[in-house]
Amino acid sequence: MTAKADIPLSRRFAWDRVQPRGTPVAFEASPSECEAIADALGILKVASASAEFTVSPFRKTGFKVTGEVRAEVEQACVVTLEPVAESIREAVDLRFLPESEIEPAGEEIEVDFDAEDPPEPILGASVDLGVLTTEFIAVGLDPYPRKPGVEFTPFIEDDGGDDEGESPFAGLAALKDKSP
Repeated sequence: MTAKADIPLSRRFAWDRVQPRGTPVAFEASPSECEAIADALGILKVASASAEFTVSPFRKTGFKVTGEVRAEVEQACVVTLEPVAESIREAVDLRFLPESEIEPAGEEIEVDFDAEDPPEPILGASVDLGVLTTEFIAVGLDPYPRKPGVEFTPFIEDDGGDDEGESPFAGLAALKDKSP
């Protein structure tokens, strides 16, 4: 089990607080929580992070969490390492059921990108909406942030030779020709 210190943002919500028509839950991360989220995600800065959820009943024994996660973050540019600001908005639509009601995965895994994700298991009497918020911020991060107008140009050392157009396998072919 994850220790509390390992969770940068925690907002526990007890399942027994869910109202029949849904319960709205909204919160913002404090400056220290934003700093902890940035550390956990390995990014430069989280200026703000917030979530607006509605937790509602799902089927007879489950729950549904819908809403949106928002964050303003800075990551290092993959080319210059300068800070790159990014606005994140991620839609959340998760379903939770008791483990006993979730169909076990078979021997073969079929991936259908158009199908709904299977429900998450209900583990305990509450869900940590702060952990969900942090996970959806991570999902929304640009994997290759780049400052506007910056292009990657690979460094190629000029050895003075004229090998333009030469195949990268030319050296292997030369070795093959020298072999007995």
